[in-house]
Amino acid sequence: MLIRNLGSTAPEPSTLIKVVGEGYPTIAALAMLCANAITDPPTGDAQEKLSDEAKTLLVTAQQRGTFEIRATKVSFDSTERFLAICVETEPEVFLMFRRKAQPRQTIKFFEGFAELCRCGLMIHHLQKDFSLSTKGYQLADTLTASDFEELAAFAIEAEG
Repeated sequence: MLIRNLGSTAPEPSTLIKVVGEGYPTIAALAMLCANAITDPPTGDAQEKLSDEAKTLLVTAQQRGTFEIRATKVSFDSTERFLAICVETEPEVFLMFRRKAQPRQTIKFFEGFAELCRCGLMIHHLQKDFSLSTKGYQLADTLTASDFEELAAFAIEAEG
């Protein structure tokens, strides 16, 4: 739930806790990166700027182009509460780029997603939903999936 009135008064603590507890500040930041790329498109070759994790996300999303940001709020393990990038590979079939035993790699994929947003390769839709932009699909089509198989194996299947 996003705060409706950002006037001079502070939001109620319960509202603030809910907003932060759902990861909305970070999701809003990613949405703003997408919006900024629409209004002020980046120049240069996006592919040169992208990490291997960002390129892995592109090739994984090549067919459907849909992403969702997820979190598990009630997990005992702190790394399982990290925001995770999920790619919908087929209708209702998701791959999640998060593993509790590998928090550094989980964060690299999250940062790779931010790179895609910053470069104008993503569009934010509603709340936690993102998709490839036309430019994102075009770049994904130039990449060879087999070059990123090892990194793509990091993803685990997630429920739709």
